[in-house]
Amino acid sequence: MTEVRFQKSPKIEKPDFIGAIDRSRPIGVQIYEAVRMSIILEQFKPNAPINEGDLAAWFGVSRTPVREAYLRLIEDGLIDTQNKVGTTVAPIDEARVREGIIVRRALEREAVKLICETGADLRPLDSIIALQSVAVSHNDHISFFRYDEEFHAKLADIAELPSAWRLAYSIKAHTDRARIVLMGNLPKRINVAFKEHLELIDALKARDSDLSQALINKHINSAFETVEDYAE
Repeated sequence: MTEVRFQKSPKIEKPDFIGAIDRSRPIGVQIYEAVRMSIILEQFKPNAPINEGDLAAWFGVSRTPVREAYLRLIEDGLIDTQNKVGTTVAPIDEARVREGIIVRRALEREAVKLICETGADLRPLDSIIALQSVAVSHNDHISFFRYDEEFHAKLADIAELPSAWRLAYSIKAHTDRARIVLMGNLPKRINVAFKEHLELIDALKARDSDLSQALINKHINSAFETVEDYAE
């Protein structure tokens, strides 16, 4: 009788982004955040297997917090679990890309409106803008993406809408995956985004609510339109 041998799925190498666990913080949350970012940055490629045991070994934890992270990643549509197939990284979902952009657009228009109404201090953005400038000068789209996340999160924080940003964060993972692909493939895309940030800051300093809302709308829509153009 001929022995049937099944080929094992290739293992994913441990991404550089996965570091040590901070035992003073919830472990499942840290695993979720690290794997989420690794998927967004394409360190875990679409359709690649992602093994619970590997993650537990990489983080030096039991499988329990890994399963907690899995539940959130499944809810975000970032991983798929199927019988006899196992768990794999989900492909980018165009519907979720659109959903994330729509949510971000609504949130950030309200954020800049509130900032203009209150005349809030914009100095916390200065250091982020400086880091973005360095990333642009080095054409480093990965670093720019990280600082872009900080920039928009800080806008929500200045507007005193941090909980709203956390809601958007849970919805926009596929949008961010599409943005990373575009930033890596479209020359000067980060230059355009950086210029739009500078224009927005000028409008916010002038407390021009209408212009600020128009600029953030343009900024978010340009990503939406670029995603559509790239898909075609």
